[in-house]
Amino acid sequence: MHDFADWLPNPHAVVIHLPLGLLVTAVCIDLVALLRRSSAIVEFSSVLHILGTMTLILAYLTGRTAASEVYTPGLAHALVAQHWDFALGCVWYFSLATLCRLALQLWAKGFTRLGTMVSSIVGLAGLTLLAVTAEFGGRLVYEHGVGVAAPNSKVLYTVPLQKEIPPAAALISTSEVDAIESGPGR
Repeated sequence: MHDFADWLPNPHAVVIHLPLGLLVTAVCIDLVALLRRSSAIVEFSSVLHILGTMTLILAYLTGRTAASEVYTPGLAHALVAQHWDFALGCVWYFSLATLCRLALQLWAKGFTRLGTMVSSIVGLAGLTLLAVTAEFGGRLVYEHGVGVAAPNSKVLYTVPLQKEIPPAAALISTSEVDAIESGPGR
């Protein structure tokens, strides 16, 4: 478990992909439902909307937790705040859209063609908000390195490979670096 914790310091990096896939698929299925009138397609899309919204809430919570646990460079703090704001907006938007969708489906006994069209438009607008939020998150990771590099790493220096060295011997710990820098008799 220790190796896994080093590889994945927080679950946000894995969890965030679930709502993206589920919600994009749900909206695509809504668009298919415009062409093919089937209550099974609409019901399947509703299930995907529910699962997507639930995992979106989970992704938001894991993201908030991750923000306090991972290294964030100074220049990235403003972008983190924007990402949080848009992520919270996504949570509210998809939560309300999914609740309205379920209310319409339960009380109106299914979707009419107009209901399916409105649901598709609402879904596409939500995907736009989701894409902007994902853009901010991607910039945090790929431009600022947030959550990528472990700030408390104990490995500071790797020995250049001049001859074949066993992999375990190629890494020098911080105590060995101190000993090398101070040298004998210093």
